[in-house]
Amino acid sequence: MLNMDTIVALATPAGNSGVAVIRISGDNSKSILQKIIHEKIDFEPRKMYLKKVYFAGLEDVCLVVFFPNPHSYTGEDVVEIQSHGGYFIAEKIIDEVLSLGATLADRGEFSKRAFINGKLSLDQAEGIMDLINAESEMQAKAGSSLMQGELKKIITNYQNQLTEILADIEAKLDYPEYEYTENESNDILKCLTNIDKNLSKLILESSTGILIKNGIKVAIVGSPNVGKSSLLNALTKTNKAIVTSVAGTTRDVIEAEYEYKGIIFRLFDTAGIHDSNDIVEKIGIERAKQTLNDADIVLKISDDKNDCNIKTNKPSINVINKSDIITNDLYKNNLNKDTIFVSAKTGENINNLKQLIFDKTINHKIDSNKLYLTNTRHIECVKHAKNYINNAISKFNSTSMDIISSEIKSAWLSLGEITGETNNETIIDMIFSKFCLGK
Repeated sequence: MLNMDTIVALATPAGNSGVAVIRISGDNSKSILQKIIHEKIDFEPRKMYLKKVYFAGLEDVCLVVFFPNPHSYTGEDVVEIQSHGGYFIAEKIIDEVLSLGATLADRGEFSKRAFINGKLSLDQAEGIMDLINAESEMQAKAGSSLMQGELKKIITNYQNQLTEILADIEAKLDYPEYEYTENESNDILKCLTNIDKNLSKLILESSTGILIKNGIKVAIVGSPNVGKSSLLNALTKTNKAIVTSVAGTTRDVIEAEYEYKGIIFRLFDTAGIHDSNDIVEKIGIERAKQTLNDADIVLKISDDKNDCNIKTNKPSINVINKSDIITNDLYKNNLNKDTIFVSAKTGENINNLKQLIFDKTINHKIDSNKLYLTNTRHIECVKHAKNYINNAISKFNSTSMDIISSEIKSAWLSLGEITGETNNETIIDMIFSKFCLGK
């Protein structure tokens, strides 16, 4: 059960900064603000005031603003105080607010109150967290789309269609002697089939959504000393991996990432795969093989002395490194659409390699204006709803309408779990516990 006391928390990251934002939400927000500024004024909604805030025998000149319910983030009376951003200052202002009757907010409690008060659906709240945690342009777009209620509109539309079918069936179940006409049956079946088709499309395209959310896993494999670590550094423009002329320098998996055309590519530089009696090196080689299995795409690195013959069933690119010292004859003899010559040392063809990786994993799959399911919970809910609708369609001509109605109700409830309309308290608590303090 949610504690409906007035709550307070720091809404900006802890530490020294130019400004710290302290958020207060609840019935006593306004009176607490009046007490800490030592003025009992009637605040004009959503207007910034420059006021002295008094706390712990100190004072700070702050900007303060009052958002009356229901026109606030949480749907309650909300106050925000913008103080100077020292850790000590923000902490002492919060202590003062607590002494005046507020309680410290739990993780995600502001957003949870917004959900409970009908300001956000559950998927919109998850969109906020996706937007906060976004590391790429496409992740930010996906989070923003969720936050703005794009998925909610789609799901609500399907639920409304199912509601109309249920209302019609339930009304006619009161008259056992009533028999559906062929046209009436066809209309219901057509609607269910159309919803099933659209849900199938959402599920199919969710594989792209997962790539947007999690990034593309790129395994860099090959023999020792072919320049795998140098290539990782060149692709990411970092010095993340240690580079030496000594074979076997990399003994564990090194991770780094870069963004390209709005997508995160997560690189995994692995130990050179070869026969070894060194215990530590053997562990690294086993981890390299596991990384190979988990990858979305594999870069098979060779140079002028060592060919990469590692076999994989994943999409792969043959990358011939050290092009700055390779002869032209070797270029001519090895060029094909899955082979590219690069120089990690000079940067030659590094951008072309990025494009090739993109083409082999994403290419034209992503429409920046389309909504993709990026959340595993949402995908599972849609899959469950689709199963129930499939059951209704398959049984449509062989069973009674009350059984069909039961399957449709289950589909409606599964879709409602996405927006939180039919979620239980345990799931809601679990989702908001992942939020940061002050959100």
